[in-house]
Amino acid sequence: MSIVEDIERRRQVDVAAIERELTELWKAAAEVKEGSADEAVMRVCLLNLLVFITDEARFGEVSEVVAKITESAPCRAIILYGNPAAPTDETQAWIASHCHLDDRMRQVCCEEIRVAARGATIRYLARTVAPLIAPDLPVFLWWQDLQTLGEKYFLDFLSEVDRVIMDSRGLTHRDGVAAQLASFVLESRRRAAFSDLNWTRLTRWRDLVAGLFDAPDLTHQLQELTRVTICYANDDETPGIPLQALLLAGFFAAQLGWTLKDAQEVTPHQAELRFRARRRRVMLTIEPQSDSRLPPKELAAVTLVAERPPEASFSVACRPTEGTDWLYTTSVEISGGARYHTTIVLPSLTDARLMSREVEIFGRSKPYERALRMALDIIAELELDAQLA
Repeated sequence: MSIVEDIERRRQVDVAAIERELTELWKAAAEVKEGSADEAVMRVCLLNLLVFITDEARFGEVSEVVAKITESAPCRAIILYGNPAAPTDETQAWIASHCHLDDRMRQVCCEEIRVAARGATIRYLARTVAPLIAPDLPVFLWWQDLQTLGEKYFLDFLSEVDRVIMDSRGLTHRDGVAAQLASFVLESRRRAAFSDLNWTRLTRWRDLVAGLFDAPDLTHQLQELTRVTICYANDDETPGIPLQALLLAGFFAAQLGWTLKDAQEVTPHQAELRFRARRRRVMLTIEPQSDSRLPPKELAAVTLVAERPPEASFSVACRPTEGTDWLYTTSVEISGGARYHTTIVLPSLTDARLMSREVEIFGRSKPYERALRMALDIIAELELDAQLA
């Protein structure tokens, strides 16, 4: 499918008249051009997607992402800009459409509404948006400002949406926002379902690691693991253990029933976590890896070792290709026995691809919540270790 020219160029409308203006837009679009039924426009809406930003200059960038999302998930998109510090109190709105050709070469169009709330009007943003939400359809809120999760104008949305999506990319355990985010999600999980694009990026890592133990004669090795190493791309400018790596560590511990005993910050970029598992102890190390090809703080490799003879090692590593794809290598090595290596190419995880996955998910993710709770415990232990050092 491909994006085609919008049926309606973006134009400003009165906030109170948005629905009327949208109705007029679709009436005009539904008119058959030159008497040819093949040129009729098909309006499709399967869900509501709300996106909140605090940089007005990003309207266009977010609109492009939304256009890509609508190719696989047709929706009514409402892009919200909020600036409580603006010198004037005003709310403005614009409407437009995103169109693409489906597999049968029919023109499929979706609506885009932009709302800008400046000054004191941001307090009424949720109330302004509520009537614009297409009824009887799921509502997803992509909130792109982690600093405002405690603000009332954000909390007001929780009663209107089914799922809140955020992105903790770039956060580390030394950033207070990481612990605040984890605590907020866990405390608010019954008010709405929450997700994190940083968790979504881990999906392929979780799947690839799980696949290493698919063979019946290797599954038992999960209960024999004693050492785990998570490597991430080094970031000399920002100290701290990336939250993405902590989420993966939390996932391993929660799924395999490990109990956190203590955590130590070896260096500003390396941590050692000690867990107690059934009849054994597990050492999990998170450490940086120098690789300029990888974005800072992004996962680079995961290695899991079962030391009980015969020793077995399981690993996943990634690197970018010369294009936009990523190369993942999985390997299994049994001491004195078999060795398996597999390489696969997967597309890069753009925001549009990540969000397209997220809007397919309804309800809470228990694995994410368990991993997040464990990550929060690890952060608390690291902070305690720093205080006692």
